[in-house]
Amino acid sequence: MKTNSPCSTSGALPWRAAGGCLWLVVLIAATTSRTASGDEIPEKIGSFLDAYCMECHDPDTAKGDFHVDLLKGIESPTDAEYWQLTLDNLHLGEMPPEDEKQPSPSELEPVTTWIEGELARAAKALRGHTGEVVLRRLNRTEFEYNIEDLFDVRGDFAEGFPEDAKEDGFDNNGAALMLSAEQIDAYFRAADFILDRAIVTRPRPETESARFTLRDIREREERKRREREAKQKASGYTPTKAELERERKQRESGNYGSPYFPDYGEQDALIAVKYTKPSTSEDFRVREPGWYRFAVTGYAVRSPEEPVRVQVLHGFAGKDDIPTVADVIQFAEGEPQTREYQVYLQPNQRVWLEMIDGTNWLPGSKIEESEDVAVAIRSMEIEGPLIEQWPPKGHRLLLGERDAKALADDEMPAILSALAPRLFRRPVADTVVADFLAFYGEMRATEEPLFAFRETVKAMMASPFFLYHVEPGAAPDGHALANRLSYFLWRSAPDEELLQAAANGSLGEPGKLRAQADRLLADEKAERFLRDFTGQWLLVDKVGEMQPDSSLYPEYDEQLERAMVAETRHFLREMLEKDEPLVSLIDSDWAMLNDRLAEHYGIPGVEGNHFRRVVLDKEKTVRGGLLTQASFLNVTSNGTTTSPVVRGVFVLDRILGTPAPPPPPDVPPIEPDIRGATTIQEQLEKHREIQQCSACHRKIDPYGIALENFDVIGGWREHYRALEPTANPNRPKLVDGQPVGSADELPRHGAFADFQAFRDLLKQDDRLVYENVAHQLATFALGRSMDFADDIALGKLAEDTKRSGGGLRTMIRELVASELFRQP
Repeated sequence: MKTNSPCSTSGALPWRAAGGCLWLVVLIAATTSRTASGDEIPEKIGSFLDAYCMECHDPDTAKGDFHVDLLKGIESPTDAEYWQLTLDNLHLGEMPPEDEKQPSPSELEPVTTWIEGELARAAKALRGHTGEVVLRRLNRTEFEYNIEDLFDVRGDFAEGFPEDAKEDGFDNNGAALMLSAEQIDAYFRAADFILDRAIVTRPRPETESARFTLRDIREREERKRREREAKQKASGYTPTKAELERERKQRESGNYGSPYFPDYGEQDALIAVKYTKPSTSEDFRVREPGWYRFAVTGYAVRSPEEPVRVQVLHGFAGKDDIPTVADVIQFAEGEPQTREYQVYLQPNQRVWLEMIDGTNWLPGSKIEESEDVAVAIRSMEIEGPLIEQWPPKGHRLLLGERDAKALADDEMPAILSALAPRLFRRPVADTVVADFLAFYGEMRATEEPLFAFRETVKAMMASPFFLYHVEPGAAPDGHALANRLSYFLWRSAPDEELLQAAANGSLGEPGKLRAQADRLLADEKAERFLRDFTGQWLLVDKVGEMQPDSSLYPEYDEQLERAMVAETRHFLREMLEKDEPLVSLIDSDWAMLNDRLAEHYGIPGVEGNHFRRVVLDKEKTVRGGLLTQASFLNVTSNGTTTSPVVRGVFVLDRILGTPAPPPPPDVPPIEPDIRGATTIQEQLEKHREIQQCSACHRKIDPYGIALENFDVIGGWREHYRALEPTANPNRPKLVDGQPVGSADELPRHGAFADFQAFRDLLKQDDRLVYENVAHQLATFALGRSMDFADDIALGKLAEDTKRSGGGLRTMIRELVASELFRQP
């Protein structure tokens, strides 16, 4: 292939890619081939090709290195993909090129109608030959939720699992989920952890509680210090001159015998500096994994106008450990306020408080002299483990209420017969149970019953029946549908009601599938779907991976980062719950905000850390929709600068579903000569002058340039930020740089002067948004890539949802009721 070709037909074709010359391949092929139905091309189609294609792509000219004599019609799914690409490019107006003669609507309409008809016939003829991946492994997320729901066991048992690869944007795609010997070993180690936690051989643990104050913590630390000094004195130890001098300086600075939590009032004490972090570790030892209740009572001090923020964290407190943030409390002055939480703790973990506002550090007793904001804590309480039943859920799943230390061999057929359908998520043949009974018998030849039973369960948990989504051959299967639906919306195994519906055959009815989808979406476990789907589709999980430069963006902190992620999750949740039209992804007159994010966006009147729906005054703010959310704007930046190319690729791929093709594999990266170019637009224009880059970049760049008014952390800017050197090389001055320009031209849509005008152009063709969401949902739900044979069903799903005025909820309900979902 010639290296100067801007297009390539080699390799896998991205879904709905709208790239360059490819549409011509198929149209010209029709001049030498029969259609999928075996009929000759109508004369009017041939005339269209002669008028608009042959001049550049006949066998002698073959621009783009395409040769008519090498082309063929629809004989395989791959051929059909090119036909679909042809239709997409005609609909999008990307071919013929803008500088060539253009067909009129009356000429174009019969061509697109004819192609659509051929594709419909080919879809039926080629159904079942699309290379579907039916057998797919549980990915790590599904495995962990599966264990949580079956055994009520949580922990780091999956830490040793290899990372799941992604295909078409998701890590639950069967084509990418391999299984290695290394992973089998990891499954066995995980099973040991799970069974150690699940099977109980000891009495029920006592639920303990503790209530303590900051004064208690301070007095304990003072007592420890005095005991250390007394012990040193009793041992005859004499301080060195250097130690005595250090002690003298500490006393003079107020940093000796530090009262980290000074008294306040008759019974309270203050968290007055950020580095003092009171915890439960000394007053309550967590010995059992499980749920614990934690409560804190406090109020703000010296902050009459603004609340004082305190984080509640739990986990391990090592420097390499990442704790979980349970909440950010906003304490106000006045009466003490109590906040209560249920947190899941592993043995030796703790809960602690960490002040966000106020002074970072003060020496010892100087803390008492501080006039900065503080928080008075009246008490901290912890209770647990909170046990609802004993034996716990995992033990009951495995053994019922049997004593694990008194198992009898004659009980094992009943135990395994009851356990297998629960683990394997469907009825299990007697022969399969017999195989595991035989394995148990072999183990019993040398081992005690409990050990033999554990090894048998480990074998069951490493079997394909547990690790894979088991699908039937051809006919619809109720249990496959139950699993498909549950892993889609709960990311875990079906519950008892769903399994009963599978057993009685009602899941074969579209109406019953819709009703079950409604029930699953109403459950708190549907939050798993939202987090996982949103995190991968919109890359929300990558927020913060490229930390913004603190010199350029000093306002960026952990609170803002968490708010960025939460905004997009809350936005999608609101769209789901209210069934908002999918065009709201492009623009909406509402947003999901808390006070931190509202301040960042310059939207007044939002108080409190909780997220809520805020009606936007569109005359005063550009916010609304995904394109203005800081999460998306952050993950498409590198921490220092924004990239119109990266943002443009994201919008085309993740929002509109028309990804630009990758650079040709035989063309090396080319850096344009940008000497004399002073703005990002001028630099990109230099790039477009390169022949190999022009076609793609003229498509990509405008979608990113339109977003240039949004900076690395999603703030609005009129100028780029710049750093000006000062006398101190470590403290450059933050100044305004060059002005931002966001004007460009969208191919076939026209010019736009700013972001608002760009967004209005996108809204004129929201069909692409509906089609893309349908594609993303189906790919995630079915765990496989969508291909040509699915396009008609996906198009109908998008069209029906749009016509009904529905949104994400409607599309999910119609997807699970569709033949595409019922017979994937």
